[in-house]
Amino acid sequence: IESMEVMKLKDALKNNILLFDGAMGTELNKYGLLTGESPEIFNITHPEIIREIHKKYIDAGCDIVTANTFGANEYKLSGSNVEDVVLAAVKNAREAGAKYVALDVGPIGELLAPMGTLSFERAYEIFKRQILAGVSAGVDLILIETISDLYEAKAAILAAKENCNLPVICTMTFEQGGRTFLGTDAITAAITLSSLGVDAAGVNCSLGPKELLPVVKIFTEYADCPIIVQPNAGLPRIEGDTAIYDITPSEFVKPIMEMADMGVTIFGGWCGTDPEFIREIRKNIVKIGRAS
Repeated sequence: IESMEVMKLKDALKNNILLFDGAMGTELNKYGLLTGESPEIFNITHPEIIREIHKKYIDAGCDIVTANTFGANEYKLSGSNVEDVVLAAVKNAREAGAKYVALDVGPIGELLAPMGTLSFERAYEIFKRQILAGVSAGVDLILIETISDLYEAKAAILAAKENCNLPVICTMTFEQGGRTFLGTDAITAAITLSSLGVDAAGVNCSLGPKELLPVVKIFTEYADCPIIVQPNAGLPRIEGDTAIYDITPSEFVKPIMEMADMGVTIFGGWCGTDPEFIREIRKNIVKIGRAS
């Protein structure tokens, strides 16, 4: 049975313009996260940093805070307890003042068979554990993102829908040719994700908003659910070990507003975006409505 809060959030996803936050990983780099270090472990070792980043996004106007749980699965967290990390992440988001907290579920980090060795059943169980940890910690919705393999997306969506009644969102990541790294095209992704009954589907990561416009247009035409877009801050250039993003918040928001005209209703940012990007989106989309 769905609670009133769950029903209210599902209704908001369907009928409101909603704004997620921006990047966590590239923000943590500014606070000293080193290449190869686990961002999720910062929930426990540096909770004050995680809370500060969340609070900056809340102050910038985001409606939904994404918990720092992207890689908080048992495959990536070898040696750490999934439940402890997820609980700490959700606690940090709440203490920062988040009204709604999304459990961030990223790819497992191992290819599913037949491309790799991970079975569908095992992937399902890995996702299920992370999702149940999020439900136990009190998240408000499940955000499955940065998926390249439609088969993996299906495992994650089923694990979410069969083990909780929270809203489920799923986004895939596309290359410049309009397909995911494993070859899924936008039409197939849009139809499949929406047919699996997600509350919103769309794209995140990999490209900037301008480069994502053709893919987003396809999603608005073929997906039978609300559309979410969380782009990178343009295409990075690499200097040494560092990815540099040159796009400004005002340049970022122009194609975002084109997407709003196409019918996209849920926005946010990914790699390279920061609270200023979220503030700029808020400033523009406030003209066409916002979450209550």
